[in-house]
Amino acid sequence: MDFDSSDNSDAKFDGKIKTQTFKQFQLEQLIKDGTVIPASKLAETKELELQRSRDFEASIEDEERHRRTATTAPEDKLKNLPLTRERFEE
Repeated sequence: MDFDSSDNSDAKFDGKIKTQTFKQFQLEQLIKDGTVIPASKLAETKELELQRSRDFEASIEDEERHRRTATTAPEDKLKNLPLTRERFEE
């Protein structure tokens, strides 16, 4: 059967045609599946992980410094806490 362009009376617009090479399509599929991480995302993830480890180390130092310098409350103050509750009025 020959295709006649004048017989396209029932043709409808279906959307834009994707133009990409097979390699681009294959890479896109691998990224969707999660098997391949682009280098830019890998570098970003590495930087975030390094920042997280630096923050963790800094928090360890802060906590140790706080434990050395902080003073505890007197025993009598800890035992006799004023536990009172006020009525809620609107």
